[in-house]
Amino acid sequence: MSAQWTIGQPGQPTMARNNSEARGGSVRSLERGLALLVAMNRRKLPSVVELARDTRLPRPTVYRLLETLSRAGFVTRSRPPDRYCLSRQVRTLSDGFAEDDWIADVAAPLMTEFTRQAVWPVALLTFEEGRMLVRETTHEASALSIDHGMVGRRLPMLRTAAGRCYLAFCSDKERRAILEMLSLSRAPENRGARETQRLTKLLDAIRAKGYAVQDREINPKTTGIAVPIRFGAHVLGCMSLIWISSALTIEGAETKLVPLLMSTASRIAEASRDRKRERTVSSSEPA
Repeated sequence: MSAQWTIGQPGQPTMARNNSEARGGSVRSLERGLALLVAMNRRKLPSVVELARDTRLPRPTVYRLLETLSRAGFVTRSRPPDRYCLSRQVRTLSDGFAEDDWIADVAAPLMTEFTRQAVWPVALLTFEEGRMLVRETTHEASALSIDHGMVGRRLPMLRTAAGRCYLAFCSDKERRAILEMLSLSRAPENRGARETQRLTKLLDAIRAKGYAVQDREINPKTTGIAVPIRFGAHVLGCMSLIWISSALTIEGAETKLVPLLMSTASRIAEASRDRKRERTVSSSEPA
């Protein structure tokens, strides 16, 4: 007996009901668990509320399934605590799993080390569907942070240091595709994508300096600087330093903090390359 699935809107897997065939409780639980995994694979860092809506399952059921999947090693709890992510164990179920565990296993410890040294928090953002997705932060570990609950937020490309940094350092082909998509958007924050000359000048300046800056454009009390995490010609994401604008000038941050920020980003990229190399060697060895 095979489970039947229907996928409605993106991010909304539901179970097709077969009224002519009675299903046992264990089979129904399995189907619900698989529906939950499908929903999690369509989102990054989903909340219980989002998963309940996407799967059309009651929240108590979603909580129980997440606990079961967590004990089995397929799901891990992320920050903030009401969000969850797939673990590496999911790769044993499908070759299609997006391998993003470098963020938790490689980047997060080095980001924490940065904040221990610099005090100010950092965030790691990756590109997703025309915006920059906050994947990890050290806001909770910094006594100077005023931005909490950032993980899972999607921020505009052209108004954030991370978005500008990503555009500056990604490949020409990817940049053209992103800017074409943004230029067709009616959202006010994407209007700058149509100002070709001004944007080209800005991205050239970012590449020359090696980092991007935004000053009180997202939060009127904070300023940010972002550097790329580069994997060869590919940009894995960007690491963004955030500080209270009144406590430190941009020039002061450039002098005191940018070298450490760049060093941390380079260490994350190097550790990610080593990790991939080890896996390649491991997968090629005979069982």
